[in-house]
Amino acid sequence: MRGDETLFREGDDAYEVLIVLKGIVKIWIGAPSGRQVILDVLDAGSVLGELSSIDGAPRSANAGALEKGELLVVPMARFRAVVEERPRIGLELLRLVAERLRAASRRQLEFSASDSLGRLCGAIVAFADRFGTAKDGVRQVRLPMGQGDLASWNGLSREAIVKGLRALRSLGWVEGDGRLLRLVDERALRDRAQS
Repeated sequence: MRGDETLFREGDDAYEVLIVLKGIVKIWIGAPSGRQVILDVLDAGSVLGELSSIDGAPRSANAGALEKGELLVVPMARFRAVVEERPRIGLELLRLVAERLRAASRRQLEFSASDSLGRLCGAIVAFADRFGTAKDGVRQVRLPMGQGDLASWNGLSREAIVKGLRALRSLGWVEGDGRLLRLVDERALRDRAQS
């Protein structure tokens, strides 16, 4: 897959299940206002299109690459046959769907209980947990998306993200420009995300 490539669109008929081998994919829906709402950010090992493989309905969201990567494309009939032949795969698929439902419930709570800075801190530490590395004893993370997508992921405006990043730099909790952030005070970020 190429960076910024749309993999499928909401409402499309589904003919295959996609497995991310390498890269990062965003899942989003379009709001009636035209605004994009990012539902999930998936990386290597993630399965896309599993809902349509279960119920046969059209795609329930859009999927697009955030960076260059590789996908395994499994025709829907073959995917269903494997699930039927190997019950452990079906159980794993059920676990995956339950995990995504739980994550969606947690995000709903974050949206209703956290302010914009708390949501931004939560996103930064979540991405650091998934994609971060340590350098000189300090964790750093290259955010997988730009400010506009980060805003959509957190239900905020791009301006709120810009202000929030500026505030976090002023507090001395993060350093860096662009997508690369050093988490200078990771404990403060985590505490703020949970408040």
